[in-house]
Amino acid sequence: MATMEQRIARSLADYCDRLDRYDVDEVLALFAPDGTYDFGFGRIFRGLDELRVLFSRVEAYRATSHHVSNIVVDPGPGGDTATARSALYAYHVRREDESEVHVWGQYHDRFVRVGDAWLVKERRLRVAAERGTRPEDGRATLYEPLPRSA
Repeated sequence: MATMEQRIARSLADYCDRLDRYDVDEVLALFAPDGTYDFGFGRIFRGLDELRVLFSRVEAYRATSHHVSNIVVDPGPGGDTATARSALYAYHVRREDESEVHVWGQYHDRFVRVGDAWLVKERRLRVAAERGTRPEDGRATLYEPLPRSA
């Protein structure tokens, strides 16, 4: 039987696979019904309807390739919650002009156990570097930076 850490690592890998295949329904199946995704700079998507809007943005890309590594899982009290941190690299090719986007960062997740599944309750994305993105609202970056101590 798979451990909690293995199931959560599988969920992270399944997220990448499903997003890269643009299977939004299957991506949403990895989130709790009241799950949230903090995209940074106050952009928080709450619940499956808002998450669908977020993940539908992937349609703007002809191809994507998401990769997670350096997964660290910490169990929460009671055994039905956990936190996870994972490193992210994401590559995108825009449909409109074939331009490329590269993103390096981290996911900070809180998982909840529902039956045998571990679902994302909260996800926070913070980015160390980005290339080819198109920042919004006059910001210098599209994504909120990963905090650094120095």
